Amino acid sequence: KEQLVWRQELSPGISTPCVHGDLVVLTTWDKTHKQLATVALDRATGKRRWMTVLKSERIEKTHSTGSPAVSTPACDGKRVYVFFGSFGLVCYDLDGKELWRKPMGPFQDEFGASSSPVLVDNLLVLSEDHDVNCFLIGIDPATGKTVWKTSRKGQTRSYSTPIVWNSGKERVLVV
Repeated sequence: KEQLVWRQELSPGISTPCVHGDLVVLTTWDKTHKQLATVALDRATGKRRWMTVLKSERIEKTHSTGSPAVSTPACDGKRVYVFFGSFGLVCYDLDGKELWRKPMGPFQDEFGASSSPVLVDNLLVLSEDHDVNCFLIGIDPATGKTVWKTSRKGQTRSYSTPIVWNSGKERVLVV
């Protein structure tokens, strides 16, 4: 207790917080009201800087220990990107103003979608491997437009987030 700097009560969610400068961003899910939210806290004080709520009529099924608010947000210093499974991808500025949204899904997967968006050079990359229609997608972070989309036929149910591996000779996107 003597080392605790701050504590902030929030709705449930199991995303890993994304930290950029003095901003801590995470996602939450209020099952009772069917509300998905992105919450930004001040890193020094824990006080809420902003919160945006998305109401959705279509929420995918998740495992009882899971949540539709499981994907970790990403931030490039200008924008915050959050993925809420079958709701889709949403982009905010650092003050919480929605800049664009990209509806996605619904996905067929009994456990829900949990891959997190990652920034790779000038792209936002998301891996979506479910029971059917698996794909890897590259999105323009400024506009939300699809730059490329690659089918991953034969893949099924992967919850991993892509990473970039630099072998010294080339950079490879690993899923």
